[in-house]
Amino acid sequence: MALISALPLVKNENYQLFIFVRTKAQVFRVFLNEIVKIANSRKYGYLTAVPLILKADLCIKRKEIPQFYRGVCGKIRCPHLEKTLSIPEEDFPAIVEQVPITAHGDSIEVETYIEAFKEFGCPYYVIKRCLPYANIIVTTQTYLRSRNLQDMFSQILCNSSFTKKFAIIDEGHNFGADIEAELQLSDLIRSRSVIPLKVLDRLEELIVTRTGRVERPKNLSVASIDAFIDHDRKVSIQDKINLWKIKDFILSKGDIWVSEQDKLIQINPFPHQTFDFINQYFNRIILMSGTFIPMSSYLALYSINYPTLQIPSDFQFSLNGILYNRTFTSRFKERTENTYKSMANVIERLHKTNPFHTIVFATSHEFKQKILYHMSLPNVYVENPGIRPYFIDELKERTHECIFGVMGGSLAEGIEILDLNKRSLLTLIIIAGLPFPQPDATNLILTKLYSARWGVRMAKHLGKLPVTRNISQSIGRGIRSESDFAASLILDYRAMKLRQFLPKTRIFRDINSLYNAYDLFYAKMKRIFRL
Repeated sequence: MALISALPLVKNENYQLFIFVRTKAQVFRVFLNEIVKIANSRKYGYLTAVPLILKADLCIKRKEIPQFYRGVCGKIRCPHLEKTLSIPEEDFPAIVEQVPITAHGDSIEVETYIEAFKEFGCPYYVIKRCLPYANIIVTTQTYLRSRNLQDMFSQILCNSSFTKKFAIIDEGHNFGADIEAELQLSDLIRSRSVIPLKVLDRLEELIVTRTGRVERPKNLSVASIDAFIDHDRKVSIQDKINLWKIKDFILSKGDIWVSEQDKLIQINPFPHQTFDFINQYFNRIILMSGTFIPMSSYLALYSINYPTLQIPSDFQFSLNGILYNRTFTSRFKERTENTYKSMANVIERLHKTNPFHTIVFATSHEFKQKILYHMSLPNVYVENPGIRPYFIDELKERTHECIFGVMGGSLAEGIEILDLNKRSLLTLIIIAGLPFPQPDATNLILTKLYSARWGVRMAKHLGKLPVTRNISQSIGRGIRSESDFAASLILDYRAMKLRQFLPKTRIFRDINSLYNAYDLFYAKMKRIFRL
């Protein structure tokens, strides 16, 4: 809907459309594939669309270089780059029209663009030079949120051949306090073992001797790092990668430096600074999300006055509940072995009454494992940190399995398990605990900054948004179309105080009333699915 509403302006009023998504995968799997379908319909004439993604993803040699590191294009004489640089600027309006956006059915991938542009040299630099002339550019929100990238991105916007800009920002709820850069103590120690530089000592001292907010050191220079990288040929690629990380951290433009345990962080605390940048360059803006609850809180946090439209869904195709029992909580001080055992018991009993898949989202991998220890189900699918869930395709072939993941993980924010009729097979979502952030130095500093800007009461209110946003995103895994029907249950008594931030919920104080409610729910669901 958002995309089609923008296309008449693109075709008739000389607008260039920028679409911002959360992850690189969504660039291709969601919007570029949707654009392909629209282009194949021919209703809007010929469209040109290109992705703005990382250099490493589009490098022709990326499979031959085991560890791609930044700066490689400037350190070697790449014939593909030299070929691209030799093409005159006036050729690029014609080159961008060679993107085969209508020649690949309903699918377009990174390889599509590599194959289309490699005859002109380096696909990354070809696309970068095509950006001023493309109707549509699909990229990630990083270009809006990162101060490091805003300067480069503003040049792209200023060099555009289009007089007006239109922005569609998907998953707009993601804007918050952004980590601009992060530096691990382990990387510093490894680099110091390779070469002792004073700049490394100064950074290490901040991590080891301080906790909380620290001042950016004056006169931090990257000259010694550059000199070492350029002239020492014996250093391994991994050591050079670490040095590039340190250099990037020093050159980053985060507003606030924070020393946490074993790391330094640079933070941009206020989202309205990002929206100031957006307002400066875009004439029209669509900010989309299914979890702007409550809307007034996000308008205050973002300091925006856009006209708003709310489509009232409230998960009307689901039954949402909170199990109010003091046993169920992820609060660290109240956890006992009985907590994990009781949660495991409820999850098993509810899963046995559920005819389709059950998915459990825990607050952390550690909390998840402690619940799993008490589970007696013969087969449970488990999301592991840093590993792509390999079992998704297998679950599409099955109908009654139990799955464990974490809020904020890949299962919670990007999973669809559908049957042949495109209906969701996830019909029971259990939230095991509330994902309150740890009271570390960073979060304490943000609370103080928000209190100074909006007052203590509003700061506490805004501090709840990331918690309920993660819950709402997780619950949404079961509702992927208007024909879906699912149930969700929060196992944490503290959720009672968050009801105004959550989809409409019922409170179950007696566990037996919960089972009775589910009996009624599944009777209704069986009628809908005609089982």
